[in-house]
Amino acid sequence: MPVFSGIRNVSVPAPAKVNLFLSVSGRRKDGFHELLTVIAKLNLYDLVTLEVHDQPGGTHILCPGHSELENSENLAVRAVNIWRSVTGSDQRISITINKKIPVQAGLGGGSSDAVATLLGLNAMMQEKLSLQGLLEIATQVGSDCASFLMPGLCVASGRGEKVREVDIASRAELVGKKVLLFKPGLGFSTAQIFGNLKSSDYGFTSLAFAEQEIEKWEKGETTLSQFMRNDLEAPVFRKFVFVEAMIQELKERFQLDVLLCGSGSCCLSLIPDELDINPVRNLIEESWGSGIFMAETHFI
Repeated sequence: MPVFSGIRNVSVPAPAKVNLFLSVSGRRKDGFHELLTVIAKLNLYDLVTLEVHDQPGGTHILCPGHSELENSENLAVRAVNIWRSVTGSDQRISITINKKIPVQAGLGGGSSDAVATLLGLNAMMQEKLSLQGLLEIATQVGSDCASFLMPGLCVASGRGEKVREVDIASRAELVGKKVLLFKPGLGFSTAQIFGNLKSSDYGFTSLAFAEQEIEKWEKGETTLSQFMRNDLEAPVFRKFVFVEAMIQELKERFQLDVLLCGSGSCCLSLIPDELDINPVRNLIEESWGSGIFMAETHFI
């Protein structure tokens, strides 16, 4: 029986994410680090377009403006390969990714593109995979892919593959809140940042302490600004001191809540409703120069 229905092409938006809270509590026996993180999605999207061809063949990927991503290492291609092993499909598949999310930024663009690819494939199937089936594929593709199968806010643990929804009250507080994203003209390698972690960087001595912090936030006992943290800031700040200097300048001059996004080079600042954002933007542009990425957006 054919795997696909009559639909032959589909476009799926792939949202960016930020880690509002990222705790690292140690290295596991498998080499990964034990994480506990709260992930929020942003109104910033790549667009993934899939086309299924009638003839058998491989997977072709096109990323206009990003030829370095057009290879088998792209997580979207990996997602298709694992999906093929599950479904048995051998039909040629073309993927086009129009990138708006910067690469190596800590915004999860590659993982989000991979999950958008899975969702697009699933939408075209005659007999669709269950959410559990998609989760099983996503966790094989990448550590944080599973979080993109959860709408909006979620908590991820393990190496990032175990996910659950966040309490509804916390979601309501966050949706629509404005943020400024800003990234220097270079990206940071996730493997390199985790490789530079020291045990003294771990914010909590046990997973239980980190879980308590999340529980307090979900119950409304701490504010978002009090809750925001990222244990990966320490290895980033040691290697890229200009990032820490900018974050501190924004905190001191404008009293902003600023956070490094995941393991990448992008930073996030909450934007208070009364703030004139132009002096903030000017400071970042004057300090970091050309080639920076900057965008005003909001949580979804």
